Amino acid sequence: MNNAAIMKRTVCKSGINGWKAKLHSIYANYQEFCSYDSMYGIAKRLGFSDPKIAWEANPKICGSVNPEDLSISS
Repeated sequence: MNNAAIMKRTVCKSGINGWKAKLHSIYANYQEFCSYDSMYGIAKRLGFSDPKIAWEANPKICGSVNPEDLSISS
């Protein structure tokens, strides 16, 4: 799957260009998401108590090269 085709461009809260997409379209599967979550704490940074809840919710998120931009998008 070509994630670049799925992600939309957006301007993030930092003011720099970033992306937004549903969680499932960014990560190939739950295991891949958990692997990244264990390194970067993605679920907690998005406000979820654990990665399984975040994965099941499949929120639209936005982010950029600035870690502070990672958030749930409207």
